[in-house]
Amino acid sequence: MSHHRLAATAIVAATALAACSGGGSTPAKPSPGSTAAHAALPPCPLGALAKATDKPVQVTFWHALARANEETLQKLVARFNASHPDIKVNLVNQTSYGDDYQKFLAGLSSGDLPDLVQIEDIRLQQMIDTRAVLPVQSCIDADKYDLSDFLPRVTQYYSQGGVLYPMPFNVSNPVLYYDRNAFTKAGLDPNSPPASLDELKADAEKIKASGAKAGFGLKLDPWYLEQWSAKAGADFVDNGNGRTARATRAVFNGPAGMEIFSWMNDMVHSGLAITNSASGPGAFDNLLAIRSHDVGMTIDTSAALGTITQVLASGQGGGVSLGVGPMPGPVGQGGVLVGGAALYISRKSAPEKQEAAWLLAKFLDEPANQAEFAAGTGYIPIRTSAVNQPVIQQLWATNPGYKVAFDQLAQGVQNSATAGAVIGDYQGVRDVLLSAEQSMFTGGVSPQQALARAQNDATTKIRDYNSRVG
Repeated sequence: MSHHRLAATAIVAATALAACSGGGSTPAKPSPGSTAAHAALPPCPLGALAKATDKPVQVTFWHALARANEETLQKLVARFNASHPDIKVNLVNQTSYGDDYQKFLAGLSSGDLPDLVQIEDIRLQQMIDTRAVLPVQSCIDADKYDLSDFLPRVTQYYSQGGVLYPMPFNVSNPVLYYDRNAFTKAGLDPNSPPASLDELKADAEKIKASGAKAGFGLKLDPWYLEQWSAKAGADFVDNGNGRTARATRAVFNGPAGMEIFSWMNDMVHSGLAITNSASGPGAFDNLLAIRSHDVGMTIDTSAALGTITQVLASGQGGGVSLGVGPMPGPVGQGGVLVGGAALYISRKSAPEKQEAAWLLAKFLDEPANQAEFAAGTGYIPIRTSAVNQPVIQQLWATNPGYKVAFDQLAQGVQNSATAGAVIGDYQGVRDVLLSAEQSMFTGGVSPQQALARAQNDATTKIRDYNSRVG
């Protein structure tokens, strides 16, 4: 049995348990923004912490951050613990987003669940379907918490049916990383990185001609199609990208998808791009290839910026002068997607732990803390007032690359394409797309055939999940 089927089976079991437990009302599915959605939510137990007799209340927080990102989170949590003597937050690193999610699913049956868990962006529909989380909208309403300072694109991404389910936390999006020295060597202007796919190809040709192994490092990652479709303003799945109703089929095999697949195929077969895996020990080979001068540029998450800066500052830079630019892509009425992860409160936790988890989530999203987290990691501040904090103003003045991802998200178009797709078996869809990319690059399959097959297989993944869960 595949891990996708195991995940869906766990969600089905959790849904059945929730329905039988009487542990709160099941969220309804009204139109977005309706008050009925909020009225049907389970209550947020504000006041439970004050009534707790066993203090400090122990809160288990699962996360999947590493290196500079984890170090910054540890500092913030230590500060929270010091300022909240009735609460003790215990951080547990689950190594990766995938391990974090799979362990959460296993805990639905075993009972080994955290009180707060960091889950990656693509898991929204699956987390809703578990019925094992307390929607933060419940606490937002009960606490009269003001969301007006948050970037609208961020709260939009993690909302469904007018309900915000997790608390947004670490948000990223893709940026262009490039070696300014490689640009200069190739006769390119290091202050004018490519903005379109055509410009990216043209610059890659000059970089390769100047002596690099290739111009561009391309991850074997379906994320490229998702992001570039959004930049083109094209939906990824039907029903308004799964926002107006549950997605039932993939729709990425259109003009934008064809342009993207054809471009990637041409870059690889012309030798202008070298590829690497998006997972495992080779996941950052595209970035390391800039350091080794094998390529002059690549696209990767802005969340890697803190770690990359650490490496370059440690004397391992290899003569690289790092440049950061907006993600080049197709021309269209769109923008980059919200990436990263958000914080879910466990519905099975004791009331005092739920309130403590809510307090922690609020603390991590305070403007000063968001600013500090962004400055230490490369993630972007998700509150507009956070950018006025001195630490961010100083960072952006001395390292403008840190501002790129924020500007992309703050200035992007807000529509169904940029809201992001909500899919039950999102990883299954990504696996299908990865297989299609590999069939193009190494199997001789045409972009037209690969994309058409991927859309059909992705639709099967979506419908199989819906039949088991939806």
